[in-house]
Amino acid sequence: MMSAPSLLDPAAEELKLAVPGRTATDVARAAQTLLGERFDSVSFMYVLMRAFEVDFYAARDASRWRGFHGGPRALSDADLETLLAPWLGR
Repeated sequence: MMSAPSLLDPAAEELKLAVPGRTATDVARAAQTLLGERFDSVSFMYVLMRAFEVDFYAARDASRWRGFHGGPRALSDADLETLLAPWLGR
């Protein structure tokens, strides 16, 4: 279950300031650290969209990152890097 936006917005702001020049997997791990037990695929989508203005569909795809779950549809670290490059490379 996703936390209320009021709990996630501060994490999104901190994430935006904390990760200039980092890779997408660095961003994902930083989000995991910042959100703690609130870290899940939906909260990750939200903070990506808020912190880096990631498109909804790209954020949705990023939520399939292997850090959340395994399986045949999970994104590898390399896939996550490619997917988020347009937003993190700004």
